[in-house]
Amino acid sequence: MSRRMSPGDAVWYLGENRVNPMTISSIMWFDRPLDVELLRARFQERLLDRHPIMRQRIVASRVPGLMPLWVDDHDFDLDEHISEDRLPGPGDQVALQDWCSEERTIPLDRNRPLWHVSVLQGYRGDGCAVHVRIHHSIGDGLAMLGLLLTIVDEFDPMAITVRDRSVADLVSGAFGTGTQLFAKSAHLALHPGEFRDIAREGAEMAEWAGRLLAPQMVQRSMLQGTPDGTKRMAWDPDGFDLATVKRIARANDATVNDVVLTVMSGALHRYLDERDALVQDIAMMIPVNLRRPGQPLPRHLGNRIGLLPLKLPVASDDPRVRLGILQRRMQELKDSPAPAVSRMLIVTTTMFTPVIERGIHRLNQLRSTGVLTNVPGPQLPLHIGGSQLLGTIGWGGMTAHLNLSAAFVSVNGSIFPGLVTDAAITPDPEHVLEHVTAEFELVAEELGR
Repeated sequence: MSRRMSPGDAVWYLGENRVNPMTISSIMWFDRPLDVELLRARFQERLLDRHPIMRQRIVASRVPGLMPLWVDDHDFDLDEHISEDRLPGPGDQVALQDWCSEERTIPLDRNRPLWHVSVLQGYRGDGCAVHVRIHHSIGDGLAMLGLLLTIVDEFDPMAITVRDRSVADLVSGAFGTGTQLFAKSAHLALHPGEFRDIAREGAEMAEWAGRLLAPQMVQRSMLQGTPDGTKRMAWDPDGFDLATVKRIARANDATVNDVVLTVMSGALHRYLDERDALVQDIAMMIPVNLRRPGQPLPRHLGNRIGLLPLKLPVASDDPRVRLGILQRRMQELKDSPAPAVSRMLIVTTTMFTPVIERGIHRLNQLRSTGVLTNVPGPQLPLHIGGSQLLGTIGWGGMTAHLNLSAAFVSVNGSIFPGLVTDAAITPDPEHVLEHVTAEFELVAEELGR
């Protein structure tokens, strides 16, 4: 059975290029070897049987201008999508990062359903790591985290939802179905005075559309350049104490996200400063979830995100100054229709010609260095069989020539930072990560009192 791909999903498929495959990478690590047969059974029962898109491949439309098709893969073989290997000695963090970096560099096979799972035994002795790669056209990073949670012992796969109340509550009314819009039109006919409010909202949305399309006025930095497609990954497998991050947030009337952004800004300040390459701001894109709170994962998954432009104040070495600036900038975004407008632009640009779409992606590259994600996960111990999940990290795909993808994922009382960069621009993400750790210690000391 086939179906047409939605524009919101097609943008990630059509926007892929050689140097930036639109692949979402998720890495999970466990305290002991993983039962691969149990993992295969979980994927079959909880993912493949419930989400038919996981057994479908993509076929280009024969009619110009129409979206690609999802088509059932009648030759689907689960063994082609879940492999088991042993990490080369010494099986440490460097070995795992090298393995996953090489996999991240290679695009997924377009002749098959676009996902693959590598089970890597022998991590840090008797542990195990799992690298899950899924194409962004199947779903966004938040949906993929929810999808992977269905394979752990502690969750009923029918009850998994993806939620972000802080954003979804703000934008859930921005777009309606045809029925809702018809009802709204009828209401306005009886209450013409409300047209003024609608007009103001429309003008504000138009203003934000212009701001999102036009490059931000930021100085270019050494974190931007021309990628060659060779990806480097680095993450902290031990993470930070989430309770400490929350304590810092409470002490400064801030959110966990504000603290994370402050730490990342400070790490980039340190990295640029030691190379005598400081700039005032680094422009990043922040993904936000546009699902309604508690909305379950649909059978066909899909993308329901917006991308918000945020300038990280990297010029200052004072974490309190950076926190204040970031709080003001984030509040402006939260008070605006920017999340919904961003989603609208993502969908709309898919309808343009490839030349125009590439031009819009080039504007994204001019104004932005990459993507920064903060994902809250479940705060309880998780297992697959007898293996306990020690941590997880993940990154989405990037458009055009973007270089840096930074992520902070919290699970079971810890928050794990990680980075993906292009080796032609930033060959040493592990050094940026060292600065993330040092900056977290400074933020805890300076702002945690």
